[in-house]
Amino acid sequence: MPMPAAPCASPGWSPCCPTMHAISSDRVRTRGFTLLELLVAITLLAILAVLAWRGLDSMTRTHEALAQRDERIEALKTAYAQFDADCTQLADPATLSRSPVEVDADRVLLVRDRRDEGQPPAWQVVLYRAVNGRLERLQSAPLTNRGDLRGALDSLRQGGANAAIYKLADAVDGIAARAWIEPGGWMDNTGALSAALFPGGSNTTTLAELPAASAVSASAPAANGVVVPVATVRAVELALLVRMTPQGTPQRFTRICMTGL
Repeated sequence: MPMPAAPCASPGWSPCCPTMHAISSDRVRTRGFTLLELLVAITLLAILAVLAWRGLDSMTRTHEALAQRDERIEALKTAYAQFDADCTQLADPATLSRSPVEVDADRVLLVRDRRDEGQPPAWQVVLYRAVNGRLERLQSAPLTNRGDLRGALDSLRQGGANAAIYKLADAVDGIAARAWIEPGGWMDNTGALSAALFPGGSNTTTLAELPAASAVSASAPAANGVVVPVATVRAVELALLVRMTPQGTPQRFTRICMTGL
């Protein structure tokens, strides 16, 4: 008769004890992560989260910068379109008996013709200037006599207290302008412009005696004893220094506008 197997003496695993072998295998299979493994996993997840956040933040900043750049380019297009319209309607120096363009540091002043339907011909003084990072356009009311024109010129030279002010663009650090005089070439200051147009001096002391805007003609200045200009303004160049991004270096934008004179 075969002898029965002796019971296992040891409580641990033993080839002679299949029951204990099964229990030990179950314990091995159900063992979890150690504390060190959890810390390593959490650290890796934190690093991946930081990298993902930085990538997303960089993409967001790039998108915002591109959107801001597009917005400022559109604003510059609008500003130059308005400046081009003002230059196209520039008043004739012979009619004004003075230069219709004044250029100084961070501003340019123009005298333009105003022709509104149903209204008498008039002049209008406009000023482009850079103030506190903004490009502004100031304009006077329509002017039908030379006395009002002289007052509007003085007012806008001093800041335009009663003028309408329109903001054209932001982030404008500077503005510069010059005019092409034919004959003469480019000139970037008011004194040179006046000297080129009126070598003998313009008749600025009798403006009130000259004809009103509704009565002017090419022969009117000579008929009233006013000095006739020997040159004319063919074009005006407007240059702007613009920051396309908050931390970026200012970029120079230039536009040459023909006057039609």
